[in-house]
Amino acid sequence: MSTSAEPGRTWPLVGRAAELDDLDDLLATTAGGDGGTVLVEGEAGIGRTGLVEALASSARLLSLELRAARATTQRRAPFTLLADAVLTHPPGVGARGPVEAELADLLDAQRTDAGRERAPLAAQRTARATELFAALLRRRGDSGPWVLVLEDVHHADAESLGVLLDLAHEGHLPGALVVLTMRPLPSSPELSGVVDAWVRAGARYVELRPLGPVATVELAQRLVGGSVGPALRGTLATTGGNPRFVTDVVRTARSAGALETRDGVVDVQGSAWLPALDTVVRGRLEYLDDDVVDLLAHASVLGTSFVVTDLAALVGCPLPDCWRTLRTALAAGLVHARADRLVFRHDIVRGALYAGLEERRRRAMHARAAWALREAGAPTQIVSQHLERAR
Repeated sequence: MSTSAEPGRTWPLVGRAAELDDLDDLLATTAGGDGGTVLVEGEAGIGRTGLVEALASSARLLSLELRAARATTQRRAPFTLLADAVLTHPPGVGARGPVEAELADLLDAQRTDAGRERAPLAAQRTARATELFAALLRRRGDSGPWVLVLEDVHHADAESLGVLLDLAHEGHLPGALVVLTMRPLPSSPELSGVVDAWVRAGARYVELRPLGPVATVELAQRLVGGSVGPALRGTLATTGGNPRFVTDVVRTARSAGALETRDGVVDVQGSAWLPALDTVVRGRLEYLDDDVVDLLAHASVLGTSFVVTDLAALVGCPLPDCWRTLRTALAAGLVHARADRLVFRHDIVRGALYAGLEERRRRAMHARAAWALREAGAPTQIVSQHLERAR
């Protein structure tokens, strides 16, 4: 099973048997006429779409109607997410009913009059559309069980989130399995309200965690079509079990001509392809604010793990401000806590950020790190290593 959400973002689905079992149980319950809701959350590149596509295959086997849509930052007009899901009819499906027709007219009027209509009229249209979308979704199960999948709701328009909030207050949709997928970031008060409301309504929460070492290697083997050699395994170990990073490693090495097969074992040769990989990985962080990326770049100078007070001293930032920024990196799954320090979850990210530092700036940061660590009582050899790199 492979995903096909976007070009360049496909990879086999491995290591998700437990999550698929949970979803299949919910599908079976839905096919029996009951309703349910599941919230699927995970860091960027963790494989939410692959899980959803496996769910879609199971839904088809059970003859369940599936309606799905994905939120994007490019399309944030009112009710876009829900309109894409329930107002777009597949080929061969009958004409719109009266509720759908009225909704389409309301949305057309909103688009035509955007920025020109009086606020009271806009508010009336929004309220009416919210009411109609909620009624449409609640009653859709009257004709048989179905599945509604809304992907990347962290990008959803506020009006669609408003409908989902109203629905949560009345519990699961009759005869429907509702699946909402999201990343921890970006977040918003509106999305937090929706998630909290569905949790209170009894929604199943599924957190997609990084793949373990065995599944990571299995994914790579599926991608290269053979066993994985020791050099490639070493690079894969830096991905922290993120399927997208695993795929980036394989694809970048292949594009650079660095993959070589000997006696059925696929391995990477040399290191000339690694700068290209660093560039790809840094591009994966574009969804983060610049201050978060910059702080993590400073942290990369300290190593794979670091003490927050040392990082604050390195950047010359008050500890509370430093911690507020780091909380974003924690939520994104880029670092995690271990005792009194933070650790980069994916060393491939730490290496890419470090490699992306301009040489003069990198030396200056090592010099300041030596000073900060000496003040904190770090061993002499650690301070000396930073001083050496500062030259």
